Amino acid sequence: MSERARIATSLLAAAAIAAIVALLVIGAIGPGTAAGCGSATDGAYLGTAFTAAHLINLGESDGNAVKNAVRTIEGDRTLIDAVAADDVASVRAEVLALVYNHEHIVRLRVLRDGALLDDFGGPLVLAPVRGSLRLGGRVVGSFVMSIQDDAGYRKLAQRLVGADVVMRYRGRTVMSDIAAGSVSLPARGAVVIHGVRYLVASFSDGRFPSGTLRISLLFHRPPAALVHSSCAQVRVDVLADVARRAYDELRSGPPVVPAETTLALDQALPQELEAADYPGAARIVSGMVAGGGFARLRVLVGGRVIADAGTSGPALAPLHRVIRDAAGGVLALAEFSVQSAQSFTVLVRALTRVPVLVRTGHRQLAGSFAGPVDVPASGPVSYRGIRYEVASFAGTAFPSGTVRIYVLAPAA
Repeated sequence: MSERARIATSLLAAAAIAAIVALLVIGAIGPGTAAGCGSATDGAYLGTAFTAAHLINLGESDGNAVKNAVRTIEGDRTLIDAVAADDVASVRAEVLALVYNHEHIVRLRVLRDGALLDDFGGPLVLAPVRGSLRLGGRVVGSFVMSIQDDAGYRKLAQRLVGADVVMRYRGRTVMSDIAAGSVSLPARGAVVIHGVRYLVASFSDGRFPSGTLRISLLFHRPPAALVHSSCAQVRVDVLADVARRAYDELRSGPPVVPAETTLALDQALPQELEAADYPGAARIVSGMVAGGGFARLRVLVGGRVIADAGTSGPALAPLHRVIRDAAGGVLALAEFSVQSAQSFTVLVRALTRVPVLVRTGHRQLAGSFAGPVDVPASGPVSYRGIRYEVASFAGTAFPSGTVRIYVLAPAA
């Protein structure tokens, strides 16, 4: 499963999120005022950023991606038969197949009667999930698996939320973005490292195959001017920054790699273009889109579209790549997007747990709900009896044109 799909899984029940926010935001440093967040600014900022980063981690142990992986393992009859027969070689072969089956299983450990039969995957893995292997209703073995390694979570938290991550096991740092040394990192608060003041929040997670990791998320303090914004506006600005980071991923992050790789490695499309066989080129483009990695792909020759495949709905963040012949001559221009507007709103809602709208002017292209007719770029708005704070930023529609992406957080 792609990293983008993993991020967009169901991450945490609403009640649990409310509890996290209540602990980290409402009770952080102070209540603030309607006129300005004041001394509560750091707490509002930290609580919101921490919740977003923590949700990514929680999705790796309780989201759809991990549930799908568990079902795949529990339903693997080849593995079950091999475990029941105590066939270690066949167990190893099937473990390798499962780890490399594109469901992003990063480590899998299989046991029979508590005895280890096989263990394959990365060395530094968190969020272990356990399950049973059954044959005819009888338990013949068990397994421990994970879809998240330490480095993977660290990169996601940094790219999508801007958090520096320090992971410790029994007080020893096992992975870190910054040289924290032996500095004590609190459950919630502030710390100075090499003269830089950070806001810190920490949580515990399972270490594979057993034990507990202490994971601390460090954020640079927000700009001083934010003390004059309401606490609700501080929180929605943090969530909009997460959305903006997710949007930027569509232009230069990991989601772009499969599409760019397909275009770079394909030899058939340049051949069809060089022969001016445009129906043949269109069939290849359709096959590329069907293979995954593209939300929309079209190819232009001399400014004329000769192939167009993918979603019929709006898409975001268009990219352009030149298609060349073997001698380096220009044959065509590929225009593509790796995410539709609607799937982007699903992704951002999964990351932030608040409604997201994509609009061009007053026309809504995609959204978590219909939303009010008029939405401010920033500030309060009411919809169906609920008051929201809004933050937004500009994006680009496919193939061109400006859109505005709105994040709406219920006002506390």
